[in-house]
Amino acid sequence: MAKDDELSRHFVDALGIKTAYYMAGEPNGRPLLCLHGMTASGDAFRELMVGLAEERWLIAPDIPGFGESEATSPYVLPHLVEWLAAFHDALDLPPMVLAGHSFGGALAAAYTLAYPEDVTGLILFAPALLTAQYYPDFVKKVGLSLGLADLSTAVSQSPRVVRRVAKASFYAPENIDEAVIERRIRAYEQARASADVLKALSFYDFQPELGRLDKPICLVWGEQDTVVRPDDGEKLLDWLPQAELHLIPECGHIPLQEKPAECVAIARQWLGDENVRG
Repeated sequence: MAKDDELSRHFVDALGIKTAYYMAGEPNGRPLLCLHGMTASGDAFRELMVGLAEERWLIAPDIPGFGESEATSPYVLPHLVEWLAAFHDALDLPPMVLAGHSFGGALAAAYTLAYPEDVTGLILFAPALLTAQYYPDFVKKVGLSLGLADLSTAVSQSPRVVRRVAKASFYAPENIDEAVIERRIRAYEQARASADVLKALSFYDFQPELGRLDKPICLVWGEQDTVVRPDDGEKLLDWLPQAELHLIPECGHIPLQEKPAECVAIARQWLGDENVRG
């Protein structure tokens, strides 16, 4: 298990938003920028970052309204894309691979569509790219899976409720290290913009634009994901013939923390391909 001091934390102004971010590895001109999902923070990528730090330069910001980053408005994907562009420029990053989980996967795809010259490839963990098509069902599943009584004020919920929902997205929470659960609880308590995320996803239909995502793409899904349906991966292959799909058994919506070794191995293999080395 990675310790807190294994990742360095920094802050930068991006689009006027105080943005917190983690870094691992040595700056080497081959950045892998990681975007977390709803009710999470950049810390969700800790295991992947530690696992790849010897070979990659990894950066994981807290998306505005999450972790220790300031909030922003309007909370829509085009505005968040401009925040990410400002973050990219503030760090003076070269073309990069984007990794994204769930909502972070949607943001990674939206950024790639807007700034294709900045992106050499995408690693998407259960990306919420097709949720606009079944949005009411998606919201219902999120509510049931995460027990979100009030998405925008998670901190007001009882510690017992917060602990329960921090475990809800795992297939086998009894097998998750307690330190990971505590990190999930902390991220959940700081997730002020979760309700805004759901609204942002409802207003952005990726399907007409998927054909323009012509970068190398690696899709990773837990077979028991109850939040973003695993069969979305198979559907995405119809629009993204260049993509490859990896399904991880006995794994829920957060493979990065439930099956970190498998995620590191998949990412390492895929990043080693000559088309996505960067």
